[in-house]
Amino acid sequence: MSVANRALKMGRSESTRKVVTYRSAHFTGYVPSVKNNRMIQYESILERDYIKLIEADRDVVGYNEQPKALTWSDGIDFYTTTFDFSVTTSASKKYLVEIKPLAKVIKYQLDVLYGYARAAAKTKGYDDLELWTDRELKAAPRLLNAELVSSGATTFESAETQRALLTAISAIRRISDRATVRELRAASNLGAAAYWAVIRMVARGQLIPVDRTVPLDDRAVLMIAGSNRDDSGWQEVA
Repeated sequence: MSVANRALKMGRSESTRKVVTYRSAHFTGYVPSVKNNRMIQYESILERDYIKLIEADRDVVGYNEQPKALTWSDGIDFYTTTFDFSVTTSASKKYLVEIKPLAKVIKYQLDVLYGYARAAAKTKGYDDLELWTDRELKAAPRLLNAELVSSGATTFESAETQRALLTAISAIRRISDRATVRELRAASNLGAAAYWAVIRMVARGQLIPVDRTVPLDDRAVLMIAGSNRDDSGWQEVA
């Protein structure tokens, strides 16, 4: 399903305040969220990058933009802040996220200031408050990999292509529970279509990157979902 068609089937944003007003000097807009099955608002390029990362993160089961405002104090003044996101993980952990340019964090010492907000968030039932900057968001190759996986999730795939790759994976699995992207491409005999077929399986969780800090190129090692623990310590993946 194309991104445009997928967006038509998704609900509206559920943020507590309107972000996209088209009057802001910020880079604002909407993106379709597969995890939430609705449109998500963002008010900066950094927020859009963060959305891409958590859409590709298998540990994240859901998230909301612009959650209910939090009131907190640094011991001198009181603040009411609407943080950028609330995120829920597969381990039932819930935390708030604020995204700022690193230069602004340094200038206003936000890492120190938000330490007080973190304490208040925990009293409201959150497990943590995370502060993300462009330094973390742009760290290679995480964002590039997330963009690839996002593209794979919204790209059409024929039944024949999927069947060819599944057959190749079944043969490989008799020998090992993992393979490189290059090995999967070669075994599928799909030619130029093989790479995106592999990426689509990563997007669906059928293939899992062994090391998320390396690019998803031909050398990347992928684990086949559902493999049992072996001597190298791999966990079974549902």
